[in-house]
Amino acid sequence: MTKSRLRRALLISLTAVSCMLFQLVSAHAFGLSDLSSSAETAKSAAEGTSLLSKAKKVYSGFYDSTENLIDAQTATMSLINPTRHANAVAELGSINSESGVSKLFKMVAFSESMDSTTQGMDLTGRLTAILTDPASLEKAKGIYNNASGAYTSGSKSIIEAKTLYQEIKNFIASPSSKGLSESLLSGLGSYSDKILPFIIEHGPARVKTAAGIADAFKGFL
Repeated sequence: MTKSRLRRALLISLTAVSCMLFQLVSAHAFGLSDLSSSAETAKSAAEGTSLLSKAKKVYSGFYDSTENLIDAQTATMSLINPTRHANAVAELGSINSESGVSKLFKMVAFSESMDSTTQGMDLTGRLTAILTDPASLEKAKGIYNNASGAYTSGSKSIIEAKTLYQEIKNFIASPSSKGLSESLLSGLGSYSDKILPFIIEHGPARVKTAAGIADAFKGFL
């Protein structure tokens, strides 16, 4: 083989090897990019799932707070206005047939309607004439526990709802949320668009009512 043919053969071989190396490097780079993208998606999904879990806990906390407040309100009404209490119990029966968020909304509306019954009333003065025996004082203790519990958990839920509302809004608007499952994004959207704003708007008044009832009964314990 002449030198020119040898050089040509070597050049062809080197070119072939270079092409193979380029393909291998490109494939490797593509694989790394694909893995990186998958890792980012998994990270975003985990973050979204965590936010959804926190939102559910806030909802559950405010739901329980509202139930405790209603228990305190209706029990108070049974002491100062038995007729109104009977009507309230009947109204609660229809609310209890509801479930989920719809039930929470109606519970809050019911609790708000109970406020008007005691507004402008000297509740402490009324209770002084009523809480005169061990049985009534024991009932007062239960009312106080429900009201103070509603105040504590309700206050916590409102603070968390305000923070979480903004976090979820920012997450949904961020590029990292693109490509996530529709069910996850829909769940987060329900909380940021409807449930958390509802808690932020109606929660403070419920907490104020709970505090008022707790303060009224505290002096009798």
